[in-house]
Amino acid sequence: MPDANPKPNPKPDPNRIRSIDVLRGLTILVMLFVNDVAGVADAPAWMKHVFPSTADGMTFVDVVFPAFLFIVGLSLPLALERRLGKGRLSAAGHILTRTLALLVIGVFMVNTENISGKGPLNPGIWQLLLYAALCLVWISPSKDRRILVWIRRAAGAAMLIVLVFLYRGEPDLVPLRTQWWGILGLIGWAYLVTSLLYLALRKDALGFAAGVSLLYCVFAADAAGFFGFLGSFNNFISIGSMLGSHAAVTASGALLGIVLFQPGRTHGSRIGSILKFAGVLAAAAVLLHSLNGVHRIFIYNKNAATPPWCLLSSAWTALIFAVLYFLVDVKGLGFGTRMIASAGQNALFAFILGPIAYILIGWLPLSIGGKHFYWGWLGGFPAGLFRSLVFAVLATALTAWLQRRGRALRL
Repeated sequence: MPDANPKPNPKPDPNRIRSIDVLRGLTILVMLFVNDVAGVADAPAWMKHVFPSTADGMTFVDVVFPAFLFIVGLSLPLALERRLGKGRLSAAGHILTRTLALLVIGVFMVNTENISGKGPLNPGIWQLLLYAALCLVWISPSKDRRILVWIRRAAGAAMLIVLVFLYRGEPDLVPLRTQWWGILGLIGWAYLVTSLLYLALRKDALGFAAGVSLLYCVFAADAAGFFGFLGSFNNFISIGSMLGSHAAVTASGALLGIVLFQPGRTHGSRIGSILKFAGVLAAAAVLLHSLNGVHRIFIYNKNAATPPWCLLSSAWTALIFAVLYFLVDVKGLGFGTRMIASAGQNALFAFILGPIAYILIGWLPLSIGGKHFYWGWLGGFPAGLFRSLVFAVLATALTAWLQRRGRALRL
């Protein structure tokens, strides 16, 4: 006999939103795909970053990076609340340690783009040693004995220090340097700003919304030259983008997380809030973009980290999250999402897996008739499209497998 008082819209567990892992895993899958398809000849323009890089426009590829920024913020309230349960000093230490780790990894990885073949080590060897060192330092301890964990981490840290001295970059064999910090470095700066904002405001959603607006104002002020008095510091850190608009995307995700994790929220009210949030962000993006004739800060542009691009990317990420939340957390969809969710819990490994794979593929004896099988015979469209899809799925599956084996990278 059916329940006389059915509960079609139960209250969810605020400490478990599986769709966040699925969203992160899906972003990883798309990242691996677009990174690979970027090298495919004749791929349609909408499968690559908008061209030229200064253009007013964006493709779905330009949404991948801000999606990571948004997801970092989305999961931040729960993560920091757990840390704050151990004390504010513990939380602050975790924030600084994690930020430093992201900056260090980001700087090392961005320098691989300009590594010279005239240095002490073969570029491929140097990079593989780098990724091995990163794994030694940050792979999850699992059930290893504590002394073995510290020995492993010390060995990895020593390798990183040695690799700094063995690095030579183009042009003119320059030493390892910050450059633009790399993707992980940019995420690190945005995480730091948003985390400090959360420490100051905690669950004050109204104050956090004002904070997001302030961060976009920082971007506009930097474009107007307001921070010119800081001189070379503004060359070291791009205040407008790194500490302004990028951080605003992460803070927007955190704001949504603050709202969603409030006690007593039902599935229906959560989905409604996500959709409203996405709608407001999209409307703000379109309205600001209407001013593109006034100043270039109002165009859609990833490289310039403009507010319209940030807002529209955040809106798309929130909209996809609403769909995933309905399918995964409300309807309980498991088929096809478990692997994606596991990969989403091992995002750091996914960032280094692509470069590792390309080095190994390049070393394999796959040349046929003077053309490399992967980049030559499979380098055109549509063969390259199939290649990129297979690569993305296999890499995501490996990332998920390592997570399930307890060998994920953790900061």
